[in-house]
Amino acid sequence: MLWYKAWLETRSRFLVSLVGMVALPSYWVFHEDGLGTRLDWYYRTLHNGHGLLSAMWVLAVILLMMGGLLREKAAGTSSFTLALPVSRAHLMRVRILFGLAQAMTLIIIPWGVMFLVAAATGNANSVSQAFFYVILLAGGGVVFFAVALLVSSVVEGEYTAPAVCFGILFLDIVAFENGPLTSYSPWTFLVGTEYFDRASQQLAGPVPWVHFSANVLAAILLIAISIRAIQRTEF
Repeated sequence: MLWYKAWLETRSRFLVSLVGMVALPSYWVFHEDGLGTRLDWYYRTLHNGHGLLSAMWVLAVILLMMGGLLREKAAGTSSFTLALPVSRAHLMRVRILFGLAQAMTLIIIPWGVMFLVAAATGNANSVSQAFFYVILLAGGGVVFFAVALLVSSVVEGEYTAPAVCFGILFLDIVAFENGPLTSYSPWTFLVGTEYFDRASQQLAGPVPWVHFSANVLAAILLIAISIRAIQRTEF
């Protein structure tokens, strides 16, 4: 029942996001591939498509995670959910796992379609490059997922919570991308700025599993704080 409830609450936002994220980056790659003839051009197009997909993904995840018990409290419907014979921690676990499943789907399907378009219309057909990009998006994106969850767990209001998340995203892009803290920016990580070789227009070096793991641990900490915040909130 809780899983179905989570689906009903997010299905419109999820489906609209999925369609847009499949269509727009793939069309971008299809259109740009026809303008070049060199291999580096095709991979540059794929990199730009990844950047577009990354921006759309972060925005989609922020909107998907806006909800939960605090939003229900503001709407006056939280008493129904809290009356169910489950703990708040269990309610949060279902929401987190379902949200993660949707978030990963919004990476794998759009990126898979975009890669097939790139391989069919150009020469950007390296599976290892596609895997590298997917790992970066998942590894950096999980931090924004956790931030969105935390904000929705401590900030009431249908519009206030997403506004706070967008502010945090803007701060990350502006304050960290070109400064001494660039390597700590989840946005820089997920778009692949640190690993992009401008000569070949491809990602270079091994997959940064240490940095990936650090992002995941940071996300787990934020998720734990979110669960604790909901457990301590009075409804």
